[in-house]
Amino acid sequence: MIDHTSDNWKFPTSERVQRMQDVLLVSSFALWATLIGFAPVVTWRLLMA
Repeated sequence: MIDHTSDNWKFPTSERVQRMQDVLLVSSFALWATLIGFAPVVTWRLLMA
């Protein structure tokens, strides 16, 4: 039985690195959702003002 995983240069093993990648992934989704959701509304409001 293997007690540890081998280090692979393609996949980070550090929990801190994985957590940072998760935060960046969620942040990018949030940014795109904001842009896609609010840009048409703001444009419409500016055109109608």
